[in-house]
Amino acid sequence: MTPVPPVSHWLQTTRARLTLLFGGTAVLTGLAIGFVADEVLSRHLTELSGQSLMNASQPIALALSQGMLEREREISLLSHLPMVTRPDGYGPQLQAHLEQIRQSYPFYSWIGLTDDAGVVQVATGNLLLGQNVSQRPWFGAGKNGPYVGDAHDAVLLDKHLRESGSSVPLRFMDYTSPVRGQDSVFKGVISAHVNWAWVQDIIRRSSPASVARSGMEVLLVNKDGVLNAAGAVELPRSALPILPSQGQFQVMSWGESPGQRYLTGLVPVPSQTITDLGWLLVARQPLDLALQPINQLHSIVAVLLALMTVMLVGAAYWAARRFSQPVEKLADAARQVEATGRFAAVDFKTETVEFQHLRSALQSMTQGLIDGRVALERANADLEHRVQERTEALHQSEQRYLSILEDQTEIICRFDGGNRLTFVNDAFCRLFNFKRENLLGRVWAPVVHPDDYPQVAQKLATVTPANPVVVVENRVFAGDGRERWCQFSNRALFDDDGQLVEWQSVGRDITERRQLEAELARASDRFQDLYDKAPCGYYALDRHGKYVHINQQTLSWLGVGREEVVGKLGVADFFDAEGQALFAKFFPILQETGKIGPLELILLGKGAAPRRVSVSATAIRDAAGEFVMSRSIMYDVSELHAARQALHTLNQEQQAMLHNDLIGIAKIKDRVILWRNPALERIFGYAPGQLQGHTTEEMYVDREDFLAFGRDAYAVLASGQHYRQQRRMRKLNGEEVWIDVNGVALNADGESLWLMQDVTAMKQYQQQVEHIAFHDSLTRLPNRLLLADRVAQALALCDRTGSMAALCYMDLNGFKPINDQYGHDMGDEVLRVTGQRLLEQVRANDTAARIGGDEFVLLLTAVIDPAEITVAMGRVLSAIEQPIDLGEGRVVRVSAAVGTALYPQDGTNAADLLRRADQAMYVNKGHVSAERSR
Repeated sequence: MTPVPPVSHWLQTTRARLTLLFGGTAVLTGLAIGFVADEVLSRHLTELSGQSLMNASQPIALALSQGMLEREREISLLSHLPMVTRPDGYGPQLQAHLEQIRQSYPFYSWIGLTDDAGVVQVATGNLLLGQNVSQRPWFGAGKNGPYVGDAHDAVLLDKHLRESGSSVPLRFMDYTSPVRGQDSVFKGVISAHVNWAWVQDIIRRSSPASVARSGMEVLLVNKDGVLNAAGAVELPRSALPILPSQGQFQVMSWGESPGQRYLTGLVPVPSQTITDLGWLLVARQPLDLALQPINQLHSIVAVLLALMTVMLVGAAYWAARRFSQPVEKLADAARQVEATGRFAAVDFKTETVEFQHLRSALQSMTQGLIDGRVALERANADLEHRVQERTEALHQSEQRYLSILEDQTEIICRFDGGNRLTFVNDAFCRLFNFKRENLLGRVWAPVVHPDDYPQVAQKLATVTPANPVVVVENRVFAGDGRERWCQFSNRALFDDDGQLVEWQSVGRDITERRQLEAELARASDRFQDLYDKAPCGYYALDRHGKYVHINQQTLSWLGVGREEVVGKLGVADFFDAEGQALFAKFFPILQETGKIGPLELILLGKGAAPRRVSVSATAIRDAAGEFVMSRSIMYDVSELHAARQALHTLNQEQQAMLHNDLIGIAKIKDRVILWRNPALERIFGYAPGQLQGHTTEEMYVDREDFLAFGRDAYAVLASGQHYRQQRRMRKLNGEEVWIDVNGVALNADGESLWLMQDVTAMKQYQQQVEHIAFHDSLTRLPNRLLLADRVAQALALCDRTGSMAALCYMDLNGFKPINDQYGHDMGDEVLRVTGQRLLEQVRANDTAARIGGDEFVLLLTAVIDPAEITVAMGRVLSAIEQPIDLGEGRVVRVSAAVGTALYPQDGTNAADLLRRADQAMYVNKGHVSAERSR
């Protein structure tokens, strides 16, 4: 007997195992509590750190969004400046103004203005001047409205603007807006390129001071990926890990350092501009820095757990010793009984009732074992004799059974519950070309086609003791490597407890049968598909006109199922009254002659719109020549019929359109009129037939206008597009008229069709409405609406240039007595003269407006020194106080009380400035009245 090492022996004792059980349970409970507390605190700290990340990122996102909105508004305001929209070109003032704007904002790299063809007309630093930028994305987008472009390279600007010695290419953002003339016609695009350093400057200024100390990084992500400080894509979007949802945070790993985990938050940059760039701010912080305070907690918890472990193990050992002493005594007594065979060894005193019962039971069991040993020896001798006899009989029966199985042509096998083969016959070995000894003990699955194995396994799993047989047809791989189809009848064998013991499977090769079935199914499917999915209706009618056969296309037109019509209804049941009459007339003819059609009838399907169909049919007869059924075909000719009707209607409509009296129409080739309608000659004042064969040059204002129109219009027609424009043209008597010209190329021979409409009255009315909407009807000065727009532009200009603006509110003194004494007509004359004098005294970039009654407002812009306002208002007041001659010896005088508000000192918006100027005017008006009373 091999001696047991002392330590291993002690570990196998009840005392040791109870000690390990009690101590281990207590220690594991303490560890679990410590780990749960650590996890809860770690999650709480992670939540606090994540909220800190989000709070630090949101101001940056808002600052970026607000910055883009300010640049977009600034460029949009520039596009509406009078010096940009005026029709007589661009002066040097615009170049200086753009330079001043670029210098006012350090991140403007380039500001330029193009014409409608994309050629740069004005640009800061004269960069790209005369260059065609029509292929640039910002020009194409800027034609349709304000546009903000994401970070991109600009090769030409980079070559001019990159600092000497720098190897980092510059990247820019685009802000563009369309420029339209005072007639609302598209003139070009104004664009500003902002250096990408603007984004980094906002991130730096908006980031809290604690960001750098905490190790937090702020990354900007656009549609392409993570952008670095130069605006280039540092990490493509496809290489980014799965980021948290917007406004959320989570702990995650990044690709550049898989072992390093980060606390990561995601904040969207709000889109306040028309173009949504889809920017995202990703803030991340190394998890070890975010959870640094928890490390101290880990140390404290570890010390406490160690002390608790020592105490609990000591208590567990004491308790185990108390529980194990009776068991140890019983074990010693059992060993003595085994060695001596005497009962006295079991006779000892125990303190607990349970161990006393166990001692008594052990005494009784020992006596029973001694008595049973003798009886067992006699039974074993008898059993060995019976087993020998049964074994010989079983061997003889098995030999007979095996000879029957080997003679079978079917493949037979048996396998256990683990699918391992326990028996195969010769037919099985021949089919799979294996020797029997190489098959037994192996699973049968490899010979089954892998696509069929799931089905086989599923069916085998359905057997029960009540239904032990399942038949499966599946593919197998024969010994020559070919696929064969086999049918297996599988019988499951269960024991008395209903447990699966073994399977018996009998199979036969059905490959040829399956091939024939597959070929027959394919042929049937092909013919049925041709019949059902034909683009026309096929059907057969018996001698009574009822459906015998019908394809799916016909059923879809009728809106019914096959079982609803076959043998029950006929095609006439789905015709209108006229169609039913035609069917009653021609169906007997089909039975007699064997052919009818094509006939056009109206088919009324169930739940469908009426359908016009064309029907033809031939007869099928039996050997005696009697009619059996029809062979009918039906086409849907609804569209063809509608097209014929539409073509007739279209011809009539075209004749009415071409000879209308409102729109002139002409067919032109090489600028010569080949055909014209009477309306064209009426519009231009020509007699009937007078324009035929004439050149169109005599319809234009002058030859230059004629040539310019040819260059613009025919280039558009050559590109395959329509050309449309409103322009001045000339009638026969020399009178100029506004014509809406719309043209399209007809063919490659140079012929084109032109529609012309006189819109002179509409143009005149439009100009009058625009002037009335923005000007005072009496003085012709800007009204309150136009003043508000110019004040907004002036304040934006002040913000860019750092200058001031003044709003001067004026109220006339002495006007009411004049109005009362001489009447309202003379009062109106005084207001007209006063308005004209104000207009003469202000600069071109200033505004004089009348806002009601005898109240006027002056807007003075580009003010550098407040003293300029005093000088200007002195000049204005002096001009107002000059005598006004009303005729017939009536000479009057007026003066004005003025209140001034200075931007930005007295207010930051138009409403505040106007209110402060009004208050100052009333104070001044009281002062003036007091002086006059003295």
